Amino acid sequence: KDSTDGSCSSAKEMTMLSGISEIIPEMEICDFEFDPCGYSMNGIYGPAVSTIHVTPEEGFSYASYEAMNFNPSSLVYDDLIKKVLACFCPSDFSVAVTIFGGHGFAKSWAKGAEVDSYMCDDLVEQELPGGGVLMYQSFTAVTPGAVSPRSTLDGWNSDGAEMVAKSKEMSVCWEGEKAVKKKDADA
Repeated sequence: KDSTDGSCSSAKEMTMLSGISEIIPEMEICDFEFDPCGYSMNGIYGPAVSTIHVTPEEGFSYASYEAMNFNPSSLVYDDLIKKVLACFCPSDFSVAVTIFGGHGFAKSWAKGAEVDSYMCDDLVEQELPGGGVLMYQSFTAVTPGAVSPRSTLDGWNSDGAEMVAKSKEMSVCWEGEKAVKKKDADA
C-alpha cells in the first residue's frame, strides 16, 4: 500500500499500477484497500463479474481471482490466466473451472491451460451431475527465481520489491514488470 517515496496509494492507483485494470479492460471496477494492507476488487461487464482478493500476511501472501458468467467463446482461457499471472507473478497457482453443458460447449475452457514458465503439477477432471465438468489444475514455476505474491514483512529490498533467490538468478516482480538479475549484480 505504501510506495517507496512514503506516499500512500489509493485502491484506484493499486488497480492501475498492478495491471488489474487490464485483465478485462471493459469491466467497471469497484476497488478497496484495507488498513494496514490488503486489496479487494469487484468488476462487472454485463452479466459477467470478476473479483480479486489480496491478503498479505507474515510468512505468506495470498491472491485470488474469480470470474463468473462469461461467454466462454468470447474470452480466451489461456490469455485470461496469463493476464492474471502478470499482475501477481506467483511461484505456484491453481485454476478451477466449472463448465456446464460439457466440453464442446466451453471450447478452449474445457482443455488444460498451457502457461509459459509454469509446469502443470496436477490435472483433475470431474464429471458433474447434469452434464457439467469441473477441471482443476495446479502449476509451479519452472523459471528460476519466480516469486510468490508480495509479502508485507520479510524478503523486501530497499525499493520495496520482494525477491526470492533460487539458483544463481533472482526475479524481481514490481508494478506488473518482471526482471531477472544475477545474484552478484547490483539490485
